Amino acid sequence: MASNAQKLLLLAVVGILVTSGTATAAVIGSPDIDATLEDDTVAPGEQKTIEISLVNTGDLESGSAQNPALNSEVTTAKGLTVSLGSGDAPISVKNSKRSLGTLQAGPKTTVPFTISVDDDASSGTYDAQLRLDYKHTSYISEGTGARDEDQTSETVDIDIDVTDDATFDVTNVESDARVDSTGTVAVSVENTGDSPARNAAVTLESQNQDLTVSGGTATSRFVDTWETDETRTFQYRVTSTEAAEPDSYQFDLSVAFDNEDGLRTQSPSQSVAVAPDPEQTFSVVNASSSVAVSNTGTYEVNLRNTGPLTVNDAAVKFNSQNADITFGQSPSTTAYVGEWEPGEVRTVRVDATASPDAEDRSYALSATVQYDDQEGDTSAYDDIPMSITPAPEQNFGVSDIEASLQAGEDGSLSATLTNTGTRDVENVVVSWQSQQSTLSPKETQYAVGNLDAGESANFSFGVDVSNSAEAGARQLDFGVSYRDDNDDRVDADTLEIRSAVAGSQDEFDIEMQNATLGVGQDRSITFTITNTKDKTLTSIEGKAFVNDPLSSSDDETFIAELEPGESETVSVQLSAGSDALDKTYPLNLDFQYETPDGDKRVSDTYSLPIEVTDQSGGGGTPLWLIGGVGLLAVVGGIVWYRRQ
Repeated sequence: MASNAQKLLLLAVVGILVTSGTATAAVIGSPDIDATLEDDTVAPGEQKTIEISLVNTGDLESGSAQNPALNSEVTTAKGLTVSLGSGDAPISVKNSKRSLGTLQAGPKTTVPFTISVDDDASSGTYDAQLRLDYKHTSYISEGTGARDEDQTSETVDIDIDVTDDATFDVTNVESDARVDSTGTVAVSVENTGDSPARNAAVTLESQNQDLTVSGGTATSRFVDTWETDETRTFQYRVTSTEAAEPDSYQFDLSVAFDNEDGLRTQSPSQSVAVAPDPEQTFSVVNASSSVAVSNTGTYEVNLRNTGPLTVNDAAVKFNSQNADITFGQSPSTTAYVGEWEPGEVRTVRVDATASPDAEDRSYALSATVQYDDQEGDTSAYDDIPMSITPAPEQNFGVSDIEASLQAGEDGSLSATLTNTGTRDVENVVVSWQSQQSTLSPKETQYAVGNLDAGESANFSFGVDVSNSAEAGARQLDFGVSYRDDNDDRVDADTLEIRSAVAGSQDEFDIEMQNATLGVGQDRSITFTITNTKDKTLTSIEGKAFVNDPLSSSDDETFIAELEPGESETVSVQLSAGSDALDKTYPLNLDFQYETPDGDKRVSDTYSLPIEVTDQSGGGGTPLWLIGGVGLLAVVGGIVWYRRQ
């Protein structure tokens, strides 16, 4: 500050100037800084941050009415530095010097200092010393603008009150809280005071909306008696939102308690840093599918526990976003995984179905991993994106159809089956599904086996065609089934095959060698038998049937074998009774034979004409009538011969 002599001199100069009629004003003043410590209570062994409030009230000796800014200039401290010394207080100060820059008159400024109280400090009030160093403008001439600058240093005593009440110190903080989950924060607190605390309420309060305590901003734990030097650990349930980051978040911990005098006392709050662990996550490594349109298959996905926890009782829930993709009859399904370590890849398989309306395109799926953490809390990681693309519907084609179907014959039908789908299939079976009353398959299924995509294989069915079958085309249906990846048998679309059935055909052609027999005559009648079939017939046993007045003493024939088109002549013995008329009588023949596949069959009955003549010449049947009699049609009353 300027000396009193200088100030008097200045005032004298001002007076002279005023007296002379050329008055020139001067602004004179200085800063006036007060320092206070509102929370001045500390405890032995305590380390805390104290906050000293500085208020500059300013000391203006001569001001300017025309230019008030000059008044502020002479009361402003510039380049202000603040240093805290321990004085006679049993404390040590960390980073004791602070640079504050400019401090104008009016507003309050708070300066923090971290102090440590000696462990053996005695209770009482002590003076710490706060030193203020600053510059300021002490004089400004309004006329010339001349200025005088002063450098000032002053010391202010700060009261420090060391108490023997219970005091508390946070000694340790452990947290397993995670982003987007709930965990436990354990805070260890020691009573570092000289006396116990009664009915203590230990409150943890969150200072950020992304982290809550027990569902709110704060919660407390109760202690009946808390002895000196005793450390208590308090556990709080802390929930972190999805928006939180794995960084440190501030919580304040304070203790309200009854001191030895029964007075309710509130300890200073202490900052507690809680950093939630990164969110427990899972990711898709890869996925595959054997699902085809109109079919059920396996959807397989490899998921990685991307950490950071080992989880228990994990289960993966799959959700479909489209009705064409289902899991059974449901839009969702769950697969159990169990214990799952960080970095571990687990394969999860579920059955999925693509409806007949599904398309060969990608369908969106999502998954949620539900799990229990190491504390037994249930959590979930939601909306893991996935997709499934069903393969085209599995189909088969048929070609190279060959059939030999004839009424009254054993026939066959064969064709080539082709896997026209995009997947390899196993255990393919072709089934006869036609309901034709005149066609009967000898076997209803044909096992084709495995067919790769595009591969072909032949199949065939033996078919019995009844005698009553009429010639014409038939529509025959065949089903195709196969084993899918779940070992389930799956039916493909029905195959339709068109085939013709030929009418019946006699097995033999019979030509008479002699067909005339006199009345009362007994003679051999011969005829030639020709095999009209395209296969060799064996063990051909013939049987002749006649009615009175004809009779036979030898009515059986036998041919060991007839190849296709081969002929052989056989004979039977016939007699015409004396009462026979001069006319044509029928000789009925049928044959039992064996086919190449071992089946025994009986032919239709053949009717052959036997002409009986009266050798005495006493009249007889007119020649025109005899000539008009041909091969008789099958007549009623045919006798069927069945050999046992």
